[in-house]
Parts: sequence; structure tokens; C-alpha cells
Amino acid sequence: MVFRTNLNNGIMFKRFLFIISIGLSASAIGQSLIFTPENEPVEVAASSFGNKAIRMVLNAADAPVLAFGSNGHLYVSAWDNASAAFGEPVEIDPDANVFMSDAEGPRMASQGDYLVLTYQISGEWANGARSVHSMDGGLTWSAPVAMVSGADADHFMPCVAIDNNGNPFAGVKVGNNSASIFEGILRSEDGGNSWLPAVNASANAAGEAVCECCPSQPFWTAGRYYDLVRNNNENIRDFWLMSSADGENWDAALDIDPLDWEINSCPESGATLAGPIVGTEYLTAFMSAGGPSGQSRVYVSSIDLEANGGAGEWLSTEPITVSQFDNATQNTPVLGQWQGADGTSIIALAWEQNAGGYDVQLALSTGMEWSLTDVAQNLTSEWSGQHRKPALAFSTDANGEPMLHLAWQHSSSGTVHYFKGGIQSPSGTICLERPEPKIISDLRGITVQIGSDWEGSVYGLWTPDGRMLQSGTLTNTVAGGGSGHVHFPAQHLPAHVIFSLERADGTRWAQQIIRHH
Repeated sequence: MVFRTNLNNGIMFKRFLFIISIGLSASAIGQSLIFTPENEPVEVAASSFGNKAIRMVLNAADAPVLAFGSNGHLYVSAWDNASAAFGEPVEIDPDANVFMSDAEGPRMASQGDYLVLTYQISGEWANGARSVHSMDGGLTWSAPVAMVSGADADHFMPCVAIDNNGNPFAGVKVGNNSASIFEGILRSEDGGNSWLPAVNASANAAGEAVCECCPSQPFWTAGRYYDLVRNNNENIRDFWLMSSADGENWDAALDIDPLDWEINSCPESGATLAGPIVGTEYLTAFMSAGGPSGQSRVYVSSIDLEANGGAGEWLSTEPITVSQFDNATQNTPVLGQWQGADGTSIIALAWEQNAGGYDVQLALSTGMEWSLTDVAQNLTSEWSGQHRKPALAFSTDANGEPMLHLAWQHSSSGTVHYFKGGIQSPSGTICLERPEPKIISDLRGITVQIGSDWEGSVYGLWTPDGRMLQSGTLTNTVAGGGSGHVHFPAQHLPAHVIFSLERADGTRWAQQIIRHH
């Protein structure tokens, strides 16, 4: 097992020395990226529309399109740039009893203004897979298309992607016996108006079966069809990458998950993908309880898709948490990537985390030297209720900068919550000759000892999501080169804060502090 991690115990500090933040650059420091929301979370629709199975894609206008629903009902709502709000939800297949489940429910893919949505009719497990498609960015939708007909075996949980010809293909679980269910691939050659019979994509994976109710993640890139699947080799439920040159003959399978989690029931959790990150490296994130903590945690594997004739090569697997959270369960990861015109790449990974209550966490990194471990921001801690099942996507704003869209399930209100925002990063680094402040963190709180070179500096104490907790001007340093201090009592502090300084000449210093009690 390969872990690229920083095994620090106690308090973890990350220092950032920089000039004023004016946007992103290729040299930005990954660990210092911070999401700054433009607005408070808004409800996408009333609670009567539900908040199950939230999926997000972007259309050709870089506008988010959301799919979600309630028991038996599936809806789509597209963002309207003119009104700066989501439109009235449109019900898909209103006469059908759509199977709605967070893990096993509908899936959506987009390519420009061509969107495809796949789902299952509840109780019709053999022939109930359906697809609809939109040609106008999610505003109107086709009549439902049967993806399977005349089948005796179950064809369950269609998960859709789109190939280079603009044709959809989907992974399904085929079979009635959990000991022999295989990953089937359905393909359309006419834009989703009809579907070919399923072919076996998992024959080359270890064992006789795949996980019967974990969603797959199909994708097309670099001239090849791929599918990320949780396997089931006698209850070893780890992730494999299946691939095919033509979508019909699936002749390769690669183990990309060394954790080898053994569990005798389906964990109902799939994988997510981003890339290419650098060259032909792709990242996939997934949940596993096979790691040292024994808890459900999110891990990231990197894969070189060019290796072995396109079959790929596993490079590494690392946890997103080593010391940042002592006791927390994590699930439902979702990855996104932004590519700037200058080659800048940003990776976003969101997941739900339960540490006495559910919140949505976010980790950000630049792509060149990516690291997503122990850099999480809690995006929802200041709002009441349970926050779960995130979905995200990147667009580019009018200034050519990244705009991150996030939606999630607000369990308390029964609605989908959404906000968007930018990514802040230092535009360059400098080396300070003056002594850095010293951080002391203990049960009493945080004390920052500051030398006289920082006299008159403006200080700030921030939450990880960029919310100001306290600010002021340092005027208590000792004359003649001595030092002073500023103290923050423990009762007023969250576990994770950022302390910043800015001198009159523009020199800035910041340090992330993660307190372990």
C-alpha cells in the first residue's frame, strides 16, 4: 500500500508567506487554496420536490443543471443566467414510479448542451432501465427510452457517460444472484434513441462477481472506454478499472484499490473521477473501511491511463485524512477539475463527514503537485441541520477564473441546497528575513507571539471557509525589538482556524492551525 502522507501528530501547521491575493497562477500553493462562497446557500426547490439522488452537470453555457427528487419522482432544474436562479423543476417520466435512491438512483452526463439522464423503474429490475436526453442544455427532455427489453435477468442501476461521438453508454449490474452479478455495458449508437444489448465488462476482474448495488463510473477518454467498478471477489469489495477500445470487447481490468476491504454486504458507495491531472494521470476517489482507522474513510488513487496500451497502471493510493480528524466517518466523495487557459489546474474533492453530525467537507489542490490530505474545509458548519451527499462542478467566470458550484442534501429541511464561489490563492511567494510569529496552542486556546517587525500589522482569525472570526491591529509589541502577543481563548475557537497578518508594506503571513483536544 502506498500512502503519500504527512504523519504529523498534535497540532498541524501549514505556513503561507505571500503578497496580496489577486487571483490564481500556475505557481499557486495547493494547500493554501480556499473556497470563498459568493452567497448564502439557497434552496433549489421547495421540499415537495425532494432531495434524493442529487446529480450535477454543466451545459454549454457553463450553467449548472441539477437532477434530484423524492420517492417515485425524478426532477431536473436548470440554472437560468438571466434570472440568476434555478428554474422550476421539470418532472421526468411523471407516469412512472422512478426508483429514487441516493446511491442507486438516477445518473446524469453532459457534453455541451446534450444531456443524458438514466434511471430505473421501481420493481422492474430486468427491463426497467430508462434514458431520456436533452438537446437544449436541460430545458426540455425526450420521451423515455427503454434501455433493455426482453431480458430475464436483472439489469439494475444504469450509470451513464458519453463517448467521443456524442453517444451515451452505461454500466448496469446484470444477474439475479449476488454471487455471479457482472458489470454490463449498454451502448447507444444513435444519441440515446435506442440501446444495444449489454456486454460483460468485468470478466477480467478477480472473482466471479461485482458489488451488486454500488454505482459504477463509466467514462471515455484518450480513444478508449472505461468503467470504474467496485468488485466483489468473495466479499473483497475493492475498486477496479475496466476498459475497452471499442466499447464492445472489454479485455482489460486493473485493480486500483490496494485496501482490499472485506465486507459481506454492499456498502452502496461508488467511485468518482477527475483528469487528466498531469500528463495522463487521473484521480479517482472512493470510500473504504479497509484502512488503519477501520472507519469509513475517503481515499484517492492515481492512475496512468496511457500505460499498458491504455489498460492503465495504478500509481498510488492515499487517504484524505491522516491527523486532521480523529474520529469521523466519510462517504459519497465527488471530484471535480478546472483547467485554466494558462494551464493552471485545480482539483476539488467534496464528501460528507459525520463527526457527531453530518457536514460537507471540501479539499482543494493545484494539479501539478496535487495533495488532498489533511486540507479539508468544513463548508456547512455554521448552518444548522444535516448536510449530506454533495455534488459539484467547475465553470469559468467572466474573468477567466474558476467558479465552483456545490449542491448538497439538507436533510432537516428536505431540500437541495446550493451555492457557488471562487477559489483564492496566493499569487506569488516571498522569503521573509524577519522572524515568523510563533504559535502556541494548548487547552487555554491559541497564543501568537509576534516580533516588533510586525508592529502595526492587521491580524485576522478565520474559519477554513473564509469567515472572519476576529480582527485587529497589533500595537502591543515591545519597543526596541522585543515581542508581544495576541491570545484567543479556547471557548471561542473552532478546531480548525487560519491566523493571518498583513503589514503596511503589503507583506502577508498566514498559518493554518488544527487543534487536537
